[in-house]
Formats: sequence, C-alpha cells, structure tokens
Amino acid sequence: MTPAAPDPVEGLGIGLDIGGTSTKAGVVDANGRVIASVSRASARGVDGVIATAADAARAVAAAASISLSDVDAIGIGIPGTVDPLRGTVHHAVNLGLGPDEVELAARLSDVLGVPVHVENDVRAAALGADWFIAAEHGAVHDLAYLSIGTGIAAGYVERGRVHRGSRLVAGEIGHIPVDPNGPACACGQIGCIEAIASGSAIDRMWPGHHGVAATALHAAARAGDPRAVQLWDGVITGLARAVLVLALTWDPAAIVISGGVASLGPALHTAIAEHLGREAGRAAFLAPLDLGARLRVVEPSVPLGPIGAVRAARAALAGVV
Repeated sequence: MTPAAPDPVEGLGIGLDIGGTSTKAGVVDANGRVIASVSRASARGVDGVIATAADAARAVAAAASISLSDVDAIGIGIPGTVDPLRGTVHHAVNLGLGPDEVELAARLSDVLGVPVHVENDVRAAALGADWFIAAEHGAVHDLAYLSIGTGIAAGYVERGRVHRGSRLVAGEIGHIPVDPNGPACACGQIGCIEAIASGSAIDRMWPGHHGVAATALHAAARAGDPRAVQLWDGVITGLARAVLVLALTWDPAAIVISGGVASLGPALHTAIAEHLGREAGRAAFLAPLDLGARLRVVEPSVPLGPIGAVRAARAALAGVV
C-alpha cells in the first residue's frame, strides 16, 4: 500500500521572482514573513526558465528544511504578458521568451508536483507591497506600486485584489511620454518616463557605475557636479511625473516605490516629495492631494516579489484571481 502524501505545512508557500538576471525564491508563511530565501542566476529560453525556477524552488525548500510537499502552492512573478487564469506568459524579452505563449504554470507544476500560479512580476510585487505596508503601517484600502528597476512599471491593488486590465498590460506607465525633447525609448516613442528615470536610463546617463549608478549620480549631484545636478533633477522630475500619473488615475491611499533605484531610501523619498511639493505650490489643484505624504519607499532588499507571488497563488487556490 502506497503511503499517503503528507499534508502541507499550514500556510507555507514558495514565491519565485523571475528576472532577466536572477531568480529570487522565498518560503513565505501565512503572515507574509519570509523564513528562507535563495537566489539563482536566470537562464534564458523556455527550458532555461523552467529549469531555473525548479532549481530555485527546490533549493529554497531545502534552505527552510522542508520538502516541496510541505507547501500548499508555488507562486511565480515573471515579466512579460501574463495570463494568470491560463498560467501562460509571452513577450518576456529579457528571458528570451517571444510571442509564443508558454504554459509555465502547467509545465512547472508537472516538474515539481505542486500547484503553480503565475502572475506578472510587477503585479505580484504590488500584492507583496500591499501585504508589507499593512504589516508595517496598517492596512490601506488601495495601493499603487511603482517599480523603478531596469524599467519602470506600476501595479494597483484594491481591497487585496490586483488590477490587470482588459489586455493584461495595466500599469505600463514607464511608456508614457512626458518629454517631447527627451531620449528615444526602446518602445519606439520619445521621452518616455522609463527612458528618463529608470535604472537602465541612469546607467546610460552616468556610465561606469554598473549596479550603483543611481547612488553614484545622487552623490555627485549632492557634491555639486553641474552635470550630475542636471541629470538628477531630470530623474526626479520623471519619477514625480510617474507618481502624479498614479495619483490622478487611481488616487490610491498609498504609493509605494521599490526596485533597484529605491536603494537610495529616504533620499529618494525626500527628493520626489520635495519636487511634488514645489509643483503643488504652483498648482492649487495639486495642493490638497498631499502626494508626498502618501509616498512610501521600500528597500529592494525586501522581497516583495516572492511575498506577493505566494499571496497571488493562495488567492488562486481560493478561487479568487
């Protein structure tokens, strides 16, 4: 007689945040607390993505001294166009996934033997931000999440549910043009927020500091370097525009900023809030919106992606997608 599989440890899930460079995995408990984490270099292509995800899931389970059968679900956040209902992803260019849909949830579930739920990476992080902010500052009715990394994108969560849009591209605010005289964007437009204020834009404008270009640019601006001051002002103007777009479209109670550029922490918060304050001083319409007070900056070391991916997976198990 074959012994019955052990029941999952109540409330444990595994969250994966699959990025173009690395795949981060965490074992997350019922309160959103990460009890173990690992990181793996991301491989490209369909087989590479699946192999990396499976390796990271097994490794983080071992790090938490549990087996995969101990978790109730695995949640994945991945860039690209994601259909959570069908568990598919396509156009994740940084991972080598093109226009053909990949049945990522089904294929990875077959490999690992655990239910898998797939969500867009920024929307998963938005769910993680909602959970994290509730634990740190108290729950809010709704929240917008602004990811400032290699690119710029946003997610919106209302009463614990994420907004995806009719074409599954809600929140791609990085591709809103804000400067007709600005740089060309990879999307084909001119002067997009992403081309002005993303991590990749800062790397391009302030080269020689790969991975810490934002910190180096900020330090040079504080030291009075004229070109750095000009570039830094442009970055902050772009990010303030992104915050304003989120405020005027969704009017959320909180706007959470994270991603690589958020490693600047309070300095980034202060710079954006001060810029918004100056704009409010010139526009009576903006003054009562109190945008600076709604801002929260979460250090990128907080694994919002894995936390939110697990939250999305648990919601899917409950029939809420």
